[in-house]
Order: sequence, then structure tokens, then C-alpha cells
Amino acid sequence: MQSSSGTVTPPPKNKMIRQNATGTKGRNVALISNSFQINFKKPSLSIYQFDLSIVNPNRNNDNNANSVPSKGVCDEVYKQLNLGAEWAYDGKKNLYSPSGEGVHISRKIKLGRTEFEVEVQGPVAKTSVQEILDAIRTVGGVIPIGAVNALNIVLSQGFNNGSYVTVKRNFFNSDQRAPDFPGGLKLYSGISASITPSKDFGITIKVLKTHQVMYPGGTLLDFVKSNLENSSSGGRGGRGGGGRGGNARSQLPRSLDQKQIRYFNGILKGLKVETNHLGYKRKYTITGVHNQSANSTIIEDLNISVAKYFQGSYKNVKLVHLDLPLVKAGGKTKIPMELCTLLPNQPYFTTLDSAQQRDMIRKACQKPDEKMKDIQKSAEEVSKVTSGFTGSNYGFQINPKAIELNGRVLDPPKMDPNPKNSVHRGAWTMSAVQKSGEIPAKVKLGFVCLLPKPRYTKELHDRFLEFIFQRARALKINIAGENPPFSFSTIHNLGPILQGMQSAYNFIILDNDESTYGKVKLTELCTKRTQCIKFQTIEKVCGINSNPRNNRPAHPDMNTMDNILKKLNAKIGGVNFGINIQGLPQKIFNEPVMIVGADVTHFTRSDQKPSIAAVVATSDPSAAKYISRVKALYPEGDKMSVEYIRDMKDVMVSILREFIQVNRRPPGKIIYYRDGVSEGQFENTVMEELGGIQDACTELRADYKPRISVVVCTKRHKQRFVVKKGGKVDNMEPGTVVDTGVVSPNYMNFYLNSQQAIQGTNVPCHYYVLYDDNKLSMNMWQMLSFYLCHTYARCSRSVSYPAPVYYAHLACASARARMLSRYDWQEMITPEDRPSEQEIEQVTRPDKFNMFFI
Repeated sequence: MQSSSGTVTPPPKNKMIRQNATGTKGRNVALISNSFQINFKKPSLSIYQFDLSIVNPNRNNDNNANSVPSKGVCDEVYKQLNLGAEWAYDGKKNLYSPSGEGVHISRKIKLGRTEFEVEVQGPVAKTSVQEILDAIRTVGGVIPIGAVNALNIVLSQGFNNGSYVTVKRNFFNSDQRAPDFPGGLKLYSGISASITPSKDFGITIKVLKTHQVMYPGGTLLDFVKSNLENSSSGGRGGRGGGGRGGNARSQLPRSLDQKQIRYFNGILKGLKVETNHLGYKRKYTITGVHNQSANSTIIEDLNISVAKYFQGSYKNVKLVHLDLPLVKAGGKTKIPMELCTLLPNQPYFTTLDSAQQRDMIRKACQKPDEKMKDIQKSAEEVSKVTSGFTGSNYGFQINPKAIELNGRVLDPPKMDPNPKNSVHRGAWTMSAVQKSGEIPAKVKLGFVCLLPKPRYTKELHDRFLEFIFQRARALKINIAGENPPFSFSTIHNLGPILQGMQSAYNFIILDNDESTYGKVKLTELCTKRTQCIKFQTIEKVCGINSNPRNNRPAHPDMNTMDNILKKLNAKIGGVNFGINIQGLPQKIFNEPVMIVGADVTHFTRSDQKPSIAAVVATSDPSAAKYISRVKALYPEGDKMSVEYIRDMKDVMVSILREFIQVNRRPPGKIIYYRDGVSEGQFENTVMEELGGIQDACTELRADYKPRISVVVCTKRHKQRFVVKKGGKVDNMEPGTVVDTGVVSPNYMNFYLNSQQAIQGTNVPCHYYVLYDDNKLSMNMWQMLSFYLCHTYARCSRSVSYPAPVYYAHLACASARARMLSRYDWQEMITPEDRPSEQEIEQVTRPDKFNMFFI
């Protein structure tokens, strides 16, 4: 292949598998999906793309050619262009039309005080439905992403015409009365709708009822007051409690402390507000919360306070809350909070705290019959709202009947040790661990309580100890010592307390502050191993319930106690259980095999914190012990996050060397499971990481070339299935697999539900096999992935991901908590203030403690 410059471009090092396949194992089961076929009047439908340029002449637009004005500006410009009823707009730089007639418009549009230079020209590209259909039918074909995106933008325009708010292909009726949500927020319900090609049903649309937390409209002060409400400390203080709705009786504090300022800096950054103190309405984007108030902030040029400036310069301004911090709105602009009004319908993307997560689950969780009824109603709403636009202008509509298809239910693996050696509905009994870890006789367990003495009594502690030793003996876990050391402490004194205790493994009893976990885990850097346990969990184990349901008496919970001990055993080098691999259709474990799991986690609403990557790899034949590595990844250039794991070669060289130390030989096969990657990132992300793994192997030895396979697995998708039982529906059983019908047409991919639903409706995991030197069959991929879901050490249940992927996710979460506790990111103004990636890696993974994430 030759480039425009005449140079020869080398072929890609690795080629992705672009061929579909199906398995045969298991018994058949009838399923109903949330996918609906799209009917096209003319499959030859063409959609033409046009460029839209919106330039603010008052700003230097040359620094970033891809920059666009705010969404509000773009939407208003598009509205004033008045192009015609058939046009669709992506909200940024692209317009679409079913007509290919040439257009060139150049005009100026004034919004507020700014006059924008606007230009529309094209068509610059053409795509068609037929291109998608041809790619579906072609073996090894590549779906034209531009054509699929164009259809989704046309669908979105139908919702926008119906006064819906769009958030990432989710659509919310702006007129709904949304219920209150913890933290002074609102919980909107809406529709997730995305058009996607399928293997057997052509072009389909996936429909779900969805929920989105949003900021309420109204004054900024009302939101701050509502957020602070019901907090005993006078504020959530970073991640603590949180208000529940707007209680008019709550009082706004005179000022905020530094902890509260840092918290609000995080959740207000990026929000759009409006002011009218200038005599007209003006919109601003909050860039942060100033650490001083209107009274204490001095305008140097005028040598007066911000409070006096506003009250002297604007006749309609009478400030009341002079000691509340100012909000920053770009450059040197700082505005008193009480002059700001939050614009409505702004999504809340900050990570939910535990109270908010519980509320979300409570309100969004649905049983299968309720889920399918809402899916059907949502599909009808999609048709009702959008068909007038999509049908009359583009000639397509939704078939109202949900797609039905067949799946298969795989047999679970046999478990060791297990008296019955069988798994029922994703769970099994475990009378003893397979192999106990060791705590030397002279090193006892230790306990440190971070709660005040009146709450954690000696009676409760003695009862908890009794259950620990009782169940440890039953599970044959060797724990030495009858009277483990115990101490009360605060989080600030925990390090010295642990260093003074003659114990290498310590239970830390936590308070309700979620930030405490990361601070506790930092103490592992001084060679102390810790296991955090919530006070409520101890009450549950001991049969004490402060809020019994229906006044029923609580009973000791030995299942929870056993799970605590399974976690302990895995941390000290034990093996809780293993899978019998004789049931696998291909024999791949006749030589050392290393199964690798990897994940990358990102921070929301942040341009300075690094992404955290974790790579874990099995180091023993039972797939119970793991080698782990953590990497901090700062984004490069103007990017907000890092999608692929940089320096994968160095990471894998380190892991392979440790594997060889343990096993005396390198692995002959490497199976790489990668989480959290979308189809659009396969080529540049996953295949890039595969190249790093291959380079690591040749770095160890030039002729070392193990057989490598790569599979992506994700639950971040919108596909759902329920079992059809006569006139009723039910959840899928563990082991239910779907590799026909609605799967992606041009990848070796399948959906696998590996867990029993505890509440709500099951979400299957979507697997894509992208590269396979090991030549595994689809039956083998499905069964191996299902078997690995039974090796999660924390409980004797199958889980929703293969254990290596789950562990990589846990390693990311643990490393993230440690990093947030170690550094004060609010004080870091410039990139030079930030810690290096190497320093963060030393903090986030304890030295010589591979299983730190369990």
C-alpha cells in the first residue's frame, strides 16, 4: 500500500479476526431481546454530510482546529440557520440531509454580545444504508461507522424536534417532573436508543429505559443548601453524607470550610450558569470555586473587595451572603454564588457516592417482566416521537415487535473442593478451602477500630472473634493465636498504631467516611497487610440489625463471615477453590498458561488526574494466584484521558519475569482479557497492547514466541435478554450464551450471562475475540470464559466477568482510592505540580503484595 507521499506503508503487525462464528454446546432456550428491526422504504437511502463552521472572531481559533463553541451556542446557531425540516445536526460540526444538492451559506449570527461567523458547505461526504447491509452480508466486511453514525444522528434529531434533552444517545423529556435524588439533584428517566447492525436481523435499534442524574434548575444557592442538608458535619465534606431534596427549613451556613470548598469545586466545575446583574442575561461556565469570599477577595486594580465592587457598580445587586466563596467563571472572572442561576437539564457525571448508588439501584432496579414492559413502552415512544421526522424525510420506521431468538445454556464446571462437586444456579457449597494460606504462629491477627469506643463494644468484638475462629476452623484456614491484639485509633494515627502492633495482618473497622478506605490502604506501604471491614458488616455477621425489616429478629450471617475469611485466605496466599478443567472441549493446559486481565479507569470531569491502568496475570495452574502491576497514565496533548495502556511492553516484561521465577519456565500460551474498550477503539487500543505483549516476549528472548489470544469483554452495552416462558418472562440462567441474531455481524463475538440475578434483570457480558494464535473454537471461548467466572476468590458464586478482568477492575479501584488519599489534587494548578507517573505507581501498589486488590 502506497501513501500520497509515495512511501510504502507497512502492513499492520497483527490482523483482527473479522469473521463470525457460532458454538454448539448447551441446551437451547428461547429469549426475547430489547432489539427492534428498522424497516426502510428504500434500502438505497443515501445520507449526505455537510460541514458547519462556527467561529468566534474574538477568540484565537487557530490553537485547536477541532474546537467548537458551547452546545448552547451551537444549538442556537443551528436554529437560526433555519435550513429546513429534513436536516439533522450532531450538535458540533456536522449536518446531514437526504438531499445531495450543493449548499454554501456564509453569514453572521449574533448571540448576546458576540457575532459569530457561520459557514455551511457541502456535501462533503455521502453514505448509504446499502453500504451497511452489504457489509453485514460480506464475510470479513467492515461496517461503515460513518453510515451508522449518520442514522443515529437522524434518530437524535427526531428526539430534539420533540423537545427532548440528549445525553450520549439517551433521551429525556424535559417536561417531566423528576424525583429528588441525594445531594440536591434530580433523577430523570428517559430512553436509550441506538441504531446498530446485527448478524441476522439487518439494521436494528436497541431500546432501554434509562436514568440520568441531573442538576436542578434554580439558584446556585438553593442547590448548595440542598446538597449540604442533613449532614451532621455541616457539609458532605468530600464524600460523606448528602442531602435528600430541598428542605426549606435547612439553613445555608454563613461560610464553607476548605473541605467543603474542595468538594463543591469538584461537582460545580463545568456547569453552565446564568446571571442578570449586568442588566441582561449572560451565561458563564463555572471553572471552579474560589477559596475566598466576596468580602475577603480584593480587586487589586481598584483596591476594594468584590462585595463592595458588585454593590457599588450594580444598582440591582444587594449581596446577603458575603462570606460564601466566589465561583470562578474563566480567566479572572469571579462571581458571588447568590447571583448565579443553574441552567436546567445539565447531566451530573461525577462518580456517585454509596448513598447515591443505593438510591439509584432502588429506583432503577426492575424485575424482568417490568423491564420488558418498559422496553416495549419505550420503543412505542421512540416511534411516536421520531417517526414523523425519520419516516417522512428518511423513509425508515421501527418495527414495534421485539426480536425473539434462541440462546444456549452451558453446563457449569465441577468445583474443587466441593462435596457434591456441582454448581446450582451459579453457587456451590464449600466445606473447606482447597489450600490454606499461612499466618506464622508468632504473628497474630490484629484489629484496629476507627469508631469511637461507645459504638464498638467489647461484647460485640468478642462475639465477632468467636465467629472468625469458629468458621476458620470449619473452613480449615490456619489462623494462629487466640487473643489477637486490638486497639482504637483515628485515621491520622493508624500508621504508628499498626507499626507498634505485633501483627502482620490487620482488620480495620471503618467509620462511614468513604475516603477512609484509601487512607487505610496507604498503611500497607509499611509492610502491614490490611483488610477493611465496615461496622455494619460486623453487626450483620453477629446478628445485630439496627434497622430490622418488618421487626423480624436478625440472625448471625455465616455466609458473610465465610466470605470475609475467603478474602483473608486469598490475601495470605491460600487457594479457596479451583475448577475442574476436564469439561473444556480443548486441552490447552498441557503447558504453562498465563491468563491476563487488564482494565483502565478514568476520572470524570478532570483534566489533571491520570488514568489508572491495572494488569493482573495468573501465576499458578489453579488460576487462583496472581501477579499484578499498576500504571498511572497522564493524557497527552489536549486529550482528557488515555484509552490504551502505554508501555505495555515494560509491564509485561516485569510480569513474565515474575511468572518465570514462580514456574521455572515461561508460559507457552497467553490469553489476554481486556475490559472497557468499545468497537471503535479495537484497532488503536487493543491491537496496540497486543503489540506490546509480543515485544515483551521477544525482549525476554528473541526466539520466545508464545501463542497469544486477545478477547475484549464489556458490560458497558445496551443489549438485554430475558427468557421466554409461555406468556411470561424470567431472568437468564448462569451460562446462557447468545452468538446469533443480534450479535455484531463482523466479529467473532458472543453474549454470556454467567451470574445468577440477585435483584433486577441480568446484564450479560459481551465478548469479542480479536486475535487468536491458539486457534480456540467458539465452544472453547464460551466455556473457558464461563469457567473463569467461577474462580473469583471472594465468594463461592459465579460472577459476571472472568476473574482476571474482575481483579484488574478491583486493582484499578484500590489504586485509585490510594492515589486520591495520598495527593491533594485541588492544590495542583499546573502540570509541574503533579506527582510523576512513577511516584503514583509506587503509592498505589504495595511492594511485593500482588493480591492487594482482593
